[in-house]
Formats: sequence, C-alpha cells, structure tokens
Amino acid sequence: MWASGGEAVTDNGSGGQQTYGVHPFALVQTGKQDEFMGLYFRNSNAMSPVLTFNDNSTSTLSFIATGGQLEIYFMFKGSPKDIIKQY
Repeated sequence: MWASGGEAVTDNGSGGQQTYGVHPFALVQTGKQDEFMGLYFRNSNAMSPVLTFNDNSTSTLSFIATGGQLEIYFMFKGSPKDIIKQY
C-alpha cells in the first residue's frame, strides 16, 4: 500500500482525495461467535498486508513495512459495531 496525496486539504469521504495516509483496519472474529476485535496498523512508509490461511482452519495476518514510524492500535472484545465505533 502506498499513500497518495491529493490537492484536497482533507478527504471529503467520496474517496480519491487522500492526504498522505493509508489506514489499514482489520475486524477479526475471536474464538467466540459474537465477539470481535479490531487491529489498526498505521505507518508512514510503504507496507503490505499478508493474509495466510493455515491448515488448521485459522489464518494469520502480517504486515510488512519498509520502515517509518509504526502505530498499532488494538480494540478488544465487542460487537462489530462496538469495534468500528472505537476505531
């Protein structure tokens, strides 16, 4: 993922007017049916998310970054609506 800057001071919500930022967010279901968590991984450099599906019916989410300042935020235990509200 590469951040792209536009002429707009802020993004108006219609897309395509980013101001130098990529904000990857993952909503993950935990072992319980109605319980979720969120992961927000922010970085100022190029990054690539890697989703690996394992043989035991689980998956692994990894982020590869070329450097920069890493910011990782976790939102724990809630409904999808609760987690997105925290994000």
